[in-house]
Amino acid sequence: MPSAKYRTTVDLDYPDLIPAHQPLPQASVDMQLQPPEDPVTSLVTGILACYVQLSQLPTLRPSSKVNGIFEDLVHLCCVTSDEDIAEKVLTHPKIINIVTPLRCLCSIGEYQLEAHWTERILGCGCQKEASVMFLNFPYYDNYLDLVRMELNALASVTRSGRPRKFAVLGSGPLPMTALSIVSQSMKTNGDAVVVHNVDRDPWAITKSSALCRRLGYRLDQVSFQCVEVEDQTLDLHGFDVVYLAGLVGTTSEQKQSVVAQVAKQMSPGAMLLLRSAHRMRSLLYPNSDVLTPPPGARRSPSLLESV
Repeated sequence: MPSAKYRTTVDLDYPDLIPAHQPLPQASVDMQLQPPEDPVTSLVTGILACYVQLSQLPTLRPSSKVNGIFEDLVHLCCVTSDEDIAEKVLTHPKIINIVTPLRCLCSIGEYQLEAHWTERILGCGCQKEASVMFLNFPYYDNYLDLVRMELNALASVTRSGRPRKFAVLGSGPLPMTALSIVSQSMKTNGDAVVVHNVDRDPWAITKSSALCRRLGYRLDQVSFQCVEVEDQTLDLHGFDVVYLAGLVGTTSEQKQSVVAQVAKQMSPGAMLLLRSAHRMRSLLYPNSDVLTPPPGARRSPSLLESV
């Protein structure tokens, strides 16, 4: 989760991933740690505190409280570049105990943030007003910078020139990756590109499709499909680049399974770009940990990891 500021909320009518009567993901946490408070102990204590606070909230819809806790968590996961400290934190038994439910909370929080902003944009009275609201999304610049870097990396390793057809797997309620690809391609080269968004959530697909129409994008620019990423009916042949979102798969093992299946559905020579996380940021998103071509693919796509 990027370190940009969240915005405060008004209550809007979109679904929670977890119904109100069900608790958010939790693991048993023992907060008792031994002094002295060295950097490792300080980080572990802070991460555990954020996890406990998030798991005890009735909802992760954006609010000043939710935003503040996620900001603290992101800061803790990005504050150190010391490999030894990061390794000790990641292998601490108390951290190992909460990794999977913490990633789930981060996934829910990101979904709720995107859903909130999608509803705000759709609530605007005209395309101009919607476009202004879209520019106020707190991670807007982060996505533009990330996609610019990724497109440059793709251009440097693609033999047939700049890619034109993209698929984004796990596009979510707010298709920032797709819209950033279209924007950057037009700005940099004047190129017309096509981006196909795939998500398993019908609500996310319905709302994100409506959002793109509200912002003035055409169906021949940005299209949508509601299907499981691992569904064998998902045809990815003909796409130059397939993006795999960082939130697809909550563990490295799940992500490897997805990569193996997706690779079978792609054209030979296409690029598979994996959004991933390293070091402490792997507490927020699982790292891809894909170092070899996926098993089962007769002609594997090229792999490119974005961290």
